[in-house]
Amino acid sequence: MKTAALMICLVLSIAGCSGNQADSGPSAASPGLANTATPSEPPRPTPGTTQVVSPAPNPADDKYVALADALHRRGVAVWWETDLVARWLEGDAAFRQAITRLGELGKVPGTAGFKISDEIGYGDGLGSIPQATDFLRQAREALAKVAPGKQILVDAVVPELGCLPWRGGNQEGCAQRVRSKYPAATAAAVESYLRAGLIDRLDLSTGLLEDSTYAKWGLTRREAQTDAWNRVRAQGWESLTILQSRKALADADGYQGTAGQAGDDAATYIDVPVGAGAKAVDIWTWRQPYQGRTVSLLAPDLSANPLWSSLVQRHRSGVQLITHMTPSTMPGDSAGYNRECDLAATAFTAIFVAAGTG
Repeated sequence: MKTAALMICLVLSIAGCSGNQADSGPSAASPGLANTATPSEPPRPTPGTTQVVSPAPNPADDKYVALADALHRRGVAVWWETDLVARWLEGDAAFRQAITRLGELGKVPGTAGFKISDEIGYGDGLGSIPQATDFLRQAREALAKVAPGKQILVDAVVPELGCLPWRGGNQEGCAQRVRSKYPAATAAAVESYLRAGLIDRLDLSTGLLEDSTYAKWGLTRREAQTDAWNRVRAQGWESLTILQSRKALADADGYQGTAGQAGDDAATYIDVPVGAGAKAVDIWTWRQPYQGRTVSLLAPDLSANPLWSSLVQRHRSGVQLITHMTPSTMPGDSAGYNRECDLAATAFTAIFVAAGTG
């Protein structure tokens, strides 16, 4: 989650989910994070041919599958996280290799789907709406063949939303600049992907600006977030996909905010989107190396902090929360490994697990 990671530096000083046909949209979202789209029928073999079905990877032989299995046994849904855009841009061989891997992972119990893009059109190499549409269509068609019934989740930041262009004046100028810079990540671009039925779940960031910018415009960041999400609701995106929100709140050695800051962050980045129709909120990240340091939600000793308490409280009240985990950052001993999986399950309904596709 590139912009999510950058937002750590901006806000506190990451990122990180196909079975319907391209012309069919998701069903109405259920409260949970399991697959709520109507599964398509598995592809039928051509008469006279034999359909070969490979088994699911064994947790004992695959550290990624082992993590997914541990989470599934704790009642947590799994979304396999991969930068499929990068593999697609590398060429057909790399793309097909990644698709094959995802097809195998799709058979792992507890799998809800795949997060295939990290901030689509926002510095990821997709420079136009037609190119991004081509990627999404090819990815959807390929995954429908190897993992029928699994959903596709796309991660997006739409920076013009944070500009609040409907207010006019300076706000419209701000929006014009980011539209020009990121033509495949504009509100119009994202809506075109949704209307084409290419995205089952949209993990959305409104690209909020600095507090000082909003202060000049006469409002707070939370008020800007409310305005942006009300705009998303007015655009009707909620009817085109299963809508989710996303925010980076990890920091070096765990979340560093005070109780007051944690309350404000939870209200701004969880309560506002959920109140506007978001079915879940992606909180980056459990633990991940970033720019020479390790950022995480919890301290190295896993002691709680005010944000963690807010996450657990909202989870208990029924808010669907997601985070990101990868085997490379998990403890090497079984006791520590299991403790972290247990702890994650107390706050998160689903986890983006690294797919191991590079």
